[in-house]
Amino acid sequence: MVRIVACFLAVFLLVGATVCAQPSAEPPPLTPILHGFASFVLPGLGQYLNGEYQKAVVHFVIDIGIIVGSWYLARALPWYGWWVTGTAHTVWAAYSAVDAYQVALRLEGLALEVRPTGVALRF
Repeated sequence: MVRIVACFLAVFLLVGATVCAQPSAEPPPLTPILHGFASFVLPGLGQYLNGEYQKAVVHFVIDIGIIVGSWYLARALPWYGWWVTGTAHTVWAAYSAVDAYQVALRLEGLALEVRPTGVALRF
């Protein structure tokens, strides 16, 4: 477990150093990160902050559907574990966060590019 955390931390720091190492006149705004984090905590909130109101409702309804549907499955199927609910919710929240982050970057006039040589933040 310690090795997994260490590997995750190393990758996180490497990606952060790659993004921060790009020359820029000013630091990138904090808004895309806040919108992505808000959407990870509550799927749809980042989309709402970006001004995508219909998409925000869809993301929130799908998240509620995952939670309620998992509750019904857990009551009906004795072998169904709650870890499935947590995994499905986390995957959906991560997708929602990435979507909110990418849209906020586009609204700020920025783009996140993934290349074979690394990750770059284009202005």
